[in-house]
Amino acid sequence: MEDVAAIILAAGQGTRMKSDQAKVLHEIAGAPMIRYVVEAALAVVDTIVVVIGHQAEAVRKGLAPYPLLRFAVQKEQLGTGHAVMTAIPEVPESIKDVAILCGDTPFIRPQTIRTLIDHHKAGKGYLTLVATRLEEPLGYGRIVSGANGDVVRIVEESDASPSQKQITTVNTGTYCMNIDFLKRSLPGLNNDNAKGEFYLTDVVERAYLKGCPASLVRVRDTVEVLGVNTSEELAKAETFVQQRIRGGSRKFS
Repeated sequence: MEDVAAIILAAGQGTRMKSDQAKVLHEIAGAPMIRYVVEAALAVVDTIVVVIGHQAEAVRKGLAPYPLLRFAVQKEQLGTGHAVMTAIPEVPESIKDVAILCGDTPFIRPQTIRTLIDHHKAGKGYLTLVATRLEEPLGYGRIVSGANGDVVRIVEESDASPSQKQITTVNTGTYCMNIDFLKRSLPGLNNDNAKGEFYLTDVVERAYLKGCPASLVRVRDTVEVLGVNTSEELAKAETFVQQRIRGGSRKFS
């Protein structure tokens, strides 16, 4: 897809791993988990910008097998909105839409990325996001819908009210967005929230207020779209990949 680029967010430390190593460099089956995301994206788009920050040079070195990657350095980790803003200057002028992926979702499949982009382009809206349903959605942003089913906004766990915390449809952190909309929206983000960060999710409400609500791509396989955030989840991921290898498949496509 010549007019679509991918932005992979990989700047965070991942404190829940309880390790000094950058989260995306933790290995699954002998490879840093971010390589799985990069390979899935490369199966769909030609241009990828990786946002790096914590242990930036180590992450860059870990991605040395992919010489055509572009890098944007987020010197201060001020939130996902700030991370994407950091990446925008590295996106070629010819790009119309960007798929935004997380570097800690190693099970994302090329087909899911392709479906996300196709759905977004067919809808001709500002943005499309990947959602899933969790019986226990602790830690994930809740997707708040209006009476007519339109996506109104995403509320992060730390800012959610008791009733909003009961919502089981959650944001996975994977999007496709019109780049012109992003360029207009990102500079206006504020960090008036519990974490004091600039949330990318705030652009969802901006789209709704402009009369162009976000579209949803719903994924039933939660394992595919949720992040590896703890050492326990990393161990489960290792087991999953080893099972796939024994079954004759090293990739997730």
